[in-house]
Amino acid sequence: MARLEMKDAVYHFGRDHGGSSDQFALLAFDSVDGPAPTFADVRAHVEARAPGIPGLRLRLKETLWGLDYPRWVRDDSAPREHLVDHDLAGQNWDRFEEFVGELLRTRLDMRAQSWRLHLVRGVHGVPRVQGAATVIILQVGHALTDGLGVTRLLRALFAAPEDRTVGIPLPGHPAQDTRIRTWLNTARALLCAPVDLAISRWTASRALRAVLATPLPSSLPASSLNCAVSSARTVRIVPMPAEQCRAGSSTITVSALAAVGTCLSRYLRDVDGREGDLDVAAMVPIALPPRFAWAAANRVLMGTVDLHADIEDPHDRRKQIARSLEQERVRATTEPVLRLARADDRVPAPIVRYVQGRRFRHRIRNPDRVAGQTTVVSVNRGAADLRLCGARARFTAGFPFLEDGRAVTHGFFGLGETVTVSLVTCPTALPSLRAHTEDLVNELRGPSNVG
Repeated sequence: MARLEMKDAVYHFGRDHGGSSDQFALLAFDSVDGPAPTFADVRAHVEARAPGIPGLRLRLKETLWGLDYPRWVRDDSAPREHLVDHDLAGQNWDRFEEFVGELLRTRLDMRAQSWRLHLVRGVHGVPRVQGAATVIILQVGHALTDGLGVTRLLRALFAAPEDRTVGIPLPGHPAQDTRIRTWLNTARALLCAPVDLAISRWTASRALRAVLATPLPSSLPASSLNCAVSSARTVRIVPMPAEQCRAGSSTITVSALAAVGTCLSRYLRDVDGREGDLDVAAMVPIALPPRFAWAAANRVLMGTVDLHADIEDPHDRRKQIARSLEQERVRATTEPVLRLARADDRVPAPIVRYVQGRRFRHRIRNPDRVAGQTTVVSVNRGAADLRLCGARARFTAGFPFLEDGRAVTHGFFGLGETVTVSLVTCPTALPSLRAHTEDLVNELRGPSNVG
């Protein structure tokens, strides 16, 4: 039974205190001229494919009295137990977005299931779909993997059997231990806990001094979007041609960041009454390249990217954003930053559980200063060659989770030549999400994205 790493464990421990950070990945399928797959058809597909995907055969098992981190054990439950049918016959796309908002409030107990597949049938008016639409939403516990891992699971489920992603284990999941070895490791964790804690704090202190010796991103005054989040969720999902999301020679990620910066700056002026040049920044997940040693399954660090909303020329703004993004990628992978991040790996499990509980009991709901006004996630899920019982995948989407201090997230998810703009917020933070989404889509399509 392989031990859950500390950086993955924080997601699992957070669930017990009301934190919800499950990942939800959407695929919309088009049956074109044929009938939509039935629930029985989809169940047969999943039952045939899931047993060959290592990442879908795991669940968590707690150690005695929680003395050490939980272990990954084999999940012998039938794939059909992970499949949920949602019949939305006659419902339109607006109702589907409401359904997704409701679904985002649910949480997996990874001691029972680390994943769940939601089948949504009968929705009318699904964008970019010609015939009968079938939508699947893969819900994955964040302790299992990161966003890139979720993409691998999606492709393993719906790519052709000869696709190389099928059957490859997810990063951060070594071979399972024997029962005796598990007991020995738990005893070792208990006996060495004081030494491990001392080493981790000593290492972190030295690494922190080195990190602080280099320039760091500046914090910003909090805005109305940096508020506490409620349990309710509102989403908008807009698939569009990839060429409309790519400005000039910039990447889709840079183009998306520029559009988000422009729209947020406009929003803060209109809603918050901010005057003059605004400092606008976004938190952006930065994936660690495979060459970096990293024990956890979640191989991501957060970076802060200046969106340079004060630069009027769109081309110059995107150029500066690309530079800021590259600087953060370099900074996040410097040795002092990595040493600081790795130092926490040796913190004993009971302390991490306690800190997570205290963090949720004493949440900083309305901070004075923040790293950014939003989170922006950009993921390419590969070619649009995914199939479900003959139906073709038209687009994909994802829904970055909210947290106190960042109450709106922007996601850009590519499949083939389609990029889906996905926004998530809670109604108390941004009641006009539809208007903000329309503004963002128009900005992506607008003349400023031509040069």
